[in-house]
Amino acid sequence: MKAVGKLRAMISKARQTGLGHIFGANTINQIIAFASSFILIRILSKSENGVYSYAFNIYSFFALMNGFGIESACLQRCSETAKNSEKADSYLKFGMLFGSKINIFLGCLIAISGLCFSFPLEGVGRMLFLFALMPFVTTVFNCIQTYFRYNLLNVEYSKCSVVNTVLILCGSVAGAYLFKATGLILFRELAMAVSIVIGIYVYKFPVMRIFKAVKISLAEKKDMLRLAVISMVNVATGQLLYLIDVFLIGIIISDEIIVASYKTATIIPNALLFIPSALVVYIYPYFAQNQENKTWVKEKFFMVLKYFAPLNALVSIVLIIFAPLIIRIVFGSQYLDAVPVFRILSISYFFSATFRKVIGNLLVTQRKLNVNFWVGILEGLLNIISNWILIHLFGAIGAAITTLIISIVSSAVLMCYFVKYLNREIRKEEK
Repeated sequence: MKAVGKLRAMISKARQTGLGHIFGANTINQIIAFASSFILIRILSKSENGVYSYAFNIYSFFALMNGFGIESACLQRCSETAKNSEKADSYLKFGMLFGSKINIFLGCLIAISGLCFSFPLEGVGRMLFLFALMPFVTTVFNCIQTYFRYNLLNVEYSKCSVVNTVLILCGSVAGAYLFKATGLILFRELAMAVSIVIGIYVYKFPVMRIFKAVKISLAEKKDMLRLAVISMVNVATGQLLYLIDVFLIGIIISDEIIVASYKTATIIPNALLFIPSALVVYIYPYFAQNQENKTWVKEKFFMVLKYFAPLNALVSIVLIIFAPLIIRIVFGSQYLDAVPVFRILSISYFFSATFRKVIGNLLVTQRKLNVNFWVGILEGLLNIISNWILIHLFGAIGAAITTLIISIVSSAVLMCYFVKYLNREIRKEEK
């Protein structure tokens, strides 16, 4: 009974501090995203979907450099100084200006690459060119969401997030219906721009107050940029796990039908990562604010695992058992060849969602950025070597096996390091 009472108290506190809004918003977002995938796969032919997926995959490599990681740096520094709103505003101002300049340059690189380079699938270059505006509008919107996060305005964050997802769904479907893949890309960018306007005028992001904030010092800028670059590398190495496989399948197999099937198999396991993402959105500011209290960090970390691991295990088991039915209902019988890949990626989901995503973010709250960097380097090397060998041996299934191997290895390394680090720091506090 005592345990039940404690659980009820914990749930009540989480609800009062906005966890329900965050999970609710993320759940709605993923339902809408599934609906979007369901509709778009039926609007676009399998060949068009393969070309679009490959172009989006190429764009995603550029997106790894989005703002040079300044959004993550803003969240960390602003969370640490949230009690001093003027200082937090100054950090956010610097981040928005710096990120915007970087992404204008990045957009030019995307446009040039789309026009000047050839790709293994016909039509990819033209589609890549159309993504040029996406980095800029994405970073501005994410900075607005960062403001809501570090101020613990979880209701505003959640509502703005849902509005953004609905707009992207409507824009994507309308664009794809009217102009196929070209319209899909352009209308998504328009949806992001409208979301920015809504964040400012409806949810009251104080844009004028932010840009009137005083400048931060040179030393603070250097600290922000150090955090940004390391965060960018950390995020990039994690995301490469899901990008290199599609890229290498396109090069080694060069078949847009196989690319489409593999990409389709990744949609649900990757989309379900909203579950750890939503959790991290909620807990990140609290762990950042309590980074000096390692006993608190350890206690709350194990509490998260205690309730989170069984949930993710259940999700994986359901996906594995009902894989054929899920694929047939959501994507259609023409994608049933994706079932083996889907099952392997569903196992990978458990390790990524339970350990990789959560611990990786908690290490950032403790400013242990170098750990994620070296784990990312390890992942990148394993990813390229294993994909190259296993895709040649087993085709697209080899790429899925690589993802599973890397998820298990990185999760084990991060878990061992984080527990060891916390125990060492707690011993220091007790002396």
